[in-house]
Amino acid sequence: MDKSAQAEFVAGAARGALVTALAGAGWLGWGLGVAQAYNAVVGSIFGAVALFLWIWSVYTIRTGRALRRRFPAPSLSAFKFPTRPFTLVVLTEAFAILVVLLAAARVHRTDLAALGCALVIGAHYLPLAKIFHAPILAVLGVLITLWCVLSAALFRSSPLVVAVSIGTGILLWAASIAILLRARSIAHSLRS
Repeated sequence: MDKSAQAEFVAGAARGALVTALAGAGWLGWGLGVAQAYNAVVGSIFGAVALFLWIWSVYTIRTGRALRRRFPAPSLSAFKFPTRPFTLVVLTEAFAILVVLLAAARVHRTDLAALGCALVIGAHYLPLAKIFHAPILAVLGVLITLWCVLSAALFRSSPLVVAVSIGTGILLWAASIAILLRARSIAHSLRS
């Protein structure tokens, strides 16, 4: 990968890490709320980690932008965001989540809504891995799916929601950290 492609990767990966960190905060926060686990310590740790990941992501985005200026692409069309396939994946994901929510409401099992939504989230990372040439997203999708299957085998009702939400949130945060570490490594090599 040439230097301009590496610089673009740093910026793009950081944007993905930010979205993943935000999603992780949502899932983890939901699970902690359902578990009624918030207190001064848990709330402080949750907030500090979320804030840290967001600040690190924004810093890495800015680093990527600076590197893009330092190593510009040979042509403007060299790095085009894959708008069409990305939009198709996101619209399919939104439709699938709607179907899951309606089906769970119909059978009066809100715990299945959490499980189904997490499975859809996990599945949506598989095509995103291909679109963005990021194998870590495929690993994330598989891990979320496996976690959901394990949780469904072990829990019912509120404990299922707690397990699925907290596990999905932690996996999303772990992926965000892994992405940011990779981007930091590439940025460091470009600066050397």
